[in-house]
Order: sequence, then structure tokens, then C-alpha cells
Amino acid sequence: MKNTFLAAAASLALASLPSASGAVEGGAGAYLLGSRAAFAGIVPGPGFYLGLDVVTMDGSVEGLTMGGLPIRADTNLDVTFAKLSLTKVFDTQLWGGTPALNLNIPFVFDAGLSFVGVTPPLVDVAIEDTTSGIGDITLTPLVGWHTGNWHYSAALSIYAPTGSYSTASIDVPNRTINALNTGKNIWSFQPVFAATHFDPATGLEFSGAASLLISTRNKATDYQNAPALNLEGTVLQHMKSGLALGVSGYAYQQIGDDSGSGAVATRTALGANSLKARVYGLGPMVTYSGATVFGHDASFQLKYFKEFESKRRFESDILWVNMSLTF
Repeated sequence: MKNTFLAAAASLALASLPSASGAVEGGAGAYLLGSRAAFAGIVPGPGFYLGLDVVTMDGSVEGLTMGGLPIRADTNLDVTFAKLSLTKVFDTQLWGGTPALNLNIPFVFDAGLSFVGVTPPLVDVAIEDTTSGIGDITLTPLVGWHTGNWHYSAALSIYAPTGSYSTASIDVPNRTINALNTGKNIWSFQPVFAATHFDPATGLEFSGAASLLISTRNKATDYQNAPALNLEGTVLQHMKSGLALGVSGYAYQQIGDDSGSGAVATRTALGANSLKARVYGLGPMVTYSGATVFGHDASFQLKYFKEFESKRRFESDILWVNMSLTF
């Protein structure tokens, strides 16, 4: 039973590697919260692993800045995107553990922003903006260790500004804006430590991850996001059938205030004392392993997160589907 579950853990663990999200400038961070869930601390055996995710997000926030444009109105954002995850686990040792390298490539199928203007020259005007295209690519080197039922990994995720980006513009005669981007125009770095305790006798899994997201300054808007602490946790009950049921959740908290002239202008426009952001998320999770797709071992994940207690970033409902293949 242990070997069966650990084989399944290979694709499930690598499905938990990070991907880029929308823009705390822009209402969300570079890291997509909830990415590290099932078997988050496990780096599997040598081989090649492929993951495909489809994510839909529906959120709202009152007061944010998009592309340098402060928006005081209650703003809605709907996003549907996919990400391709490619992971190579090397047949060697590094620091007594197993090294691996992951590449995440996101593509935004459709993103829609809408609000009713509350400031001139768009007072009481319904505004919409849409965009699509490739997002910010993430590269993550990582190393994993195993000790009995405990599994650990350390990683450094690097978010590259590969998505399209331009500062916001307003078309006053047509009462429209151009503010949405698929990229953030910044580099971000995220050291991560994750751990998993899995008891093969009972099938009970506890996984968690802690990370710190650090970003460079957006030179186009002179906006510096403050570092953000991310905590994630998952509890799953695995069954011999390959099905697992449980819950997953996360907490996000900036540990400082945003800075730069862009942040100062945003605070002034919003009448805010601070732009420090936070959000929590919690929801059910279902996984299934032991399937075969195109002749390769496959695993599936279904996650739903309900966010709450958000401040200065979007509070969203998130539906997330993943398929992972082992080669």
C-alpha cells in the first residue's frame, strides 16, 4: 500500500508546484494561493512529470490599483486560465536529497474586469475590460528528503515577467479603460519549505508549506509590493481505491506596507492609511490516483477554495482541476 501511495504522490506532489496569478498591485500576488496541497513535501523518484491545470476565479475588491490606475469602486474580476507544468526529477543526490526542476507556463483564456465608476470622468458609468494571453512563467528548482513517514522539500520559485504588460489608459469619450494585463512587469522570488506526514497504514496525510514572496519594483508605475508570507495546509484521507477526500486552506499576509510613488498615489486616491493585504481561503479537495491516460500513470485533483477576511486584494471563489501524468 505504501508503494502504491508514494507512486501516486509523485504526480500529486508535482501538481502542487506554483503558478502565477493576477496582479498586491493589481489585487493579487504573483503566487497562486493553494498551489501546494496534496503531498506538498514530496519530491518523487527520478523521471519526467507533466501536469495540466484549469482554474476559474470569480472575485471582488473595493479599492485597488491596476496598471498604475487607482480604482475606488467595488471591482469584479473573472478569470479562466490553464497552466502547463513540466518537471524533471534527476537521478542523483544533492545535499543528501533528490533534486528536481519545475517549469510552469500559464495561459489566460479570458479575464474580465468590471466596475461602476465613482470618480470623474467615469462617475456612474459601467466599465469593462478584458484580456487574454500567456502569463508570467515560473521556474522552480527544489530538493526533497525522506525520513520514514516524513517527507520534506525546499524550493525557490522564480517568477519571470513574460506576460504582457502596459500601464492603464482611459478612453474618456468612449468611457472605457485598458487596465488588465496577463503579466505583472516584475520579478518575484519565493523561498519555500514544505513537509508531508503520510501514514501508509491508515492512509492519513498531513501536508503544509510556508513561503515568503519577495518582488522587485514595478518600474512602469514605481510600485513596490511588500513581502508576503504564505501558509498552506492540507489534510487528506487516502483510500485503497485510489480516492482521497479532505480539506485544504491557506493564509496570506503582507508583512509590510507597499512603497514607491505609485503606492503613495494609490493610498491618497483610495483614502487609505495602509495598503497591507491579507486573505484566507478554505475548501474541500478530492484526489484520485491509479488511472491510466495515454498509457501513462495519471492522477487527478479537484479543489474549491472560498476566500474570506480579505483586505486590499481580491476575495474570490476558486475552482481548480488538475491532471498529472508520470513518464
